[in-house]
Amino acid sequence: MGAFEPNIAKHRTAPRAGDRLVAVVADAGSEEVVKNLILDQGIANAHVVRGTLDDAIELMREAGQAPRHLLVDVSASAMPVSDLMRLADVVDPSVSVVVTGERNDVGLFRNLLRIGVQDYLVKPLTVELVQRALAASDPSASARVGKALGFVGARGGVGVTTIATALARHLADKTRRRIAYVDLDPYGSAASSMLGVSSNNRLAELLQNTQRLDEQLIHQAFVAQSDRLFVLSSEQPLDADFSLRRGAVTDLLTALKHQFHYVVLDLPQRAGPLTDEVLDACAMIHVVADRSVHAAREAARLCRFAEGRAGDPAISVLLNDAQQPVSGRVTSDDFTHALARASVHRFPYEPETLALAENLGEGLGDVRRSPFSRAIVSLADAITGGDTALPADARWYAKLLPKRGAR
Repeated sequence: MGAFEPNIAKHRTAPRAGDRLVAVVADAGSEEVVKNLILDQGIANAHVVRGTLDDAIELMREAGQAPRHLLVDVSASAMPVSDLMRLADVVDPSVSVVVTGERNDVGLFRNLLRIGVQDYLVKPLTVELVQRALAASDPSASARVGKALGFVGARGGVGVTTIATALARHLADKTRRRIAYVDLDPYGSAASSMLGVSSNNRLAELLQNTQRLDEQLIHQAFVAQSDRLFVLSSEQPLDADFSLRRGAVTDLLTALKHQFHYVVLDLPQRAGPLTDEVLDACAMIHVVADRSVHAAREAARLCRFAEGRAGDPAISVLLNDAQQPVSGRVTSDDFTHALARASVHRFPYEPETLALAENLGEGLGDVRRSPFSRAIVSLADAITGGDTALPADARWYAKLLPKRGAR
């Protein structure tokens, strides 16, 4: 915690669910201004404390539900842009972030806008100044949406759900970002049991009523696997017809990307209108295959199909040893050569660990003992651009702090 920990101890340790405004400011004058604003505007749900940017990060880690507005103070930060990138790891994309500080620097202001901050206010604060910043439309909202990650199998039984659920757990536990896991099979799959939760059949309800989507409805539809991982699924009767209007999936995914950092999409099929819409919404598409000639051919077809998407997604192939290795299967080199793609991630055969995790609805365990877990970490690092195997205070930007501060 920061230098103002005794002051924070006088208040609630974490914001309440549903707070409209959370403010973490470094001085008594700024605290008084924000409190006066709350009284003047009659803001019913607000949380104001004294502290540093590190304190704000800890508060957001503990928050059960994101606020609408977050006001943070970077006065004590030597590298505010890097520190605010750490804050972005724990703040929902939908949160409007306003920053205050003592530096009247146009370059800093532009850099903050570039990373998704709504406004930068130079101290001393006034009620009118803060009010205008909170009321202003957000010109950078489109830059602060989450990413959709699509997982589709080249054939059945290649381990799409196994890999996708393991990745979702890892991203939630190690990056502390909010993760939505969406099982798009309306009749249910193994995803819920692998994650240790029960399906509430709300995916079908949301897809049939996308015109009513709002933050509260989305929040109620998800089943919480942890404080950072949320599951959306359905178990329609096996003899029931399930049809969707064109655009329903797109509307749902657009709404989800405003509430979560990553939306992991478990696709039940390789083609059709649903798959077409999902792939269009993805920033990254992962094609899962095994070491068979048929899977290699289908993976190549899927990659070509995915390359034509309007969103220009990054495409990778996940080569999973879902079955016991025997002679006669396609080798890794031959598979990579056949696809003519460098972005092939390999997942080793590890039946005992995966069977235990699946049947108990638990994670894979220690990455030092599980080659499959290490492959998941490698995939997560490729997605996030960071080292997710390390604790939060040992990631790439933390390593840079002493070097830059010494200059």
